Amino acid sequence: MPWARFDDRFPSNRKIRLLSDGAFRLYVSAICWSAENLTDGVIKAAELRLVADVRSARKRAEELVDCGLWEVMPESGWRIHDYHEYQPTAAQVHVDRKAKSARQQRWRDKKKGDDTPPEPPPADGDVDASTQPSRDASGDAAPRARVPGPARPDPSPPSGGEGVCASTGSRGRADKAHTPIPTEFQPSSKSLAWAEQDGHLERLGGLTGLAAVTAAFVDWHSAKGTRAADPDALWRKWVREQRTTPAAIAQQGAFLVPLPGGATNPPVDPKTAARRAARDDLSAIAAELRAMNGGTTA
Repeated sequence: MPWARFDDRFPSNRKIRLLSDGAFRLYVSAICWSAENLTDGVIKAAELRLVADVRSARKRAEELVDCGLWEVMPESGWRIHDYHEYQPTAAQVHVDRKAKSARQQRWRDKKKGDDTPPEPPPADGDVDASTQPSRDASGDAAPRARVPGPARPDPSPPSGGEGVCASTGSRGRADKAHTPIPTEFQPSSKSLAWAEQDGHLERLGGLTGLAAVTAAFVDWHSAKGTRAADPDALWRKWVREQRTTPAAIAQQGAFLVPLPGGATNPPVDPKTAARRAARDDLSAIAAELRAMNGGTTA
């Protein structure tokens, strides 16, 4: 069915504000009636009682005529003034319905596997036209596009964009194959230059730290089964996301003290170790002061 369109400033229009409640209801109902029945804004006198259940409908119609919203059609009824300024003509609605039926038929034929449409597809393509396209006041239509379902996947991958990990389920360029991360993977000279230029080489502890990061990168993605069209791009992403340097890990390991029997103490935080050293130094100074004062600190 067609749509009835109203401007968003319709209620605040000067002519509309002056209407009585009954005349307002009759006017809005008449627009909807005409859109539904394709009367091109014509309200027949015999059908007035069918348009809206308002008291004194003819008196309300005269009010609309006096306000310039309706025009009298002698021996017939009334015509809504400037109806086609916002509403489509009956002829336009019939053309749209015919185009919709053609789109629906082409869509059904393609769904059945028929590759010979009855006519060349229009600019809006083949869509599921089982519902009326939504329209705004400008007359633009937005038909619902056909979305491929699991039973009919779209065989053509999208074009454009960088290749990404296939393990995420997304697709990249059709001309770049996704392959597993090689176990002997090493970043290219271009990627190494990028790491040095952006400060990642220094941040991660030089070439030794970068080698440890690369080894962790290969181990992680090999175990995960990641497939990528550009392993170097994935490696650069991995490097950017590193927050703990191999040097810091090694420094924490320096505080591991072996215990008898092969057990080890848990790692000691560097700040905690510094506080303990300072406390030991203060204890030694206090002992020397007691010795100098004959066993007292005062």
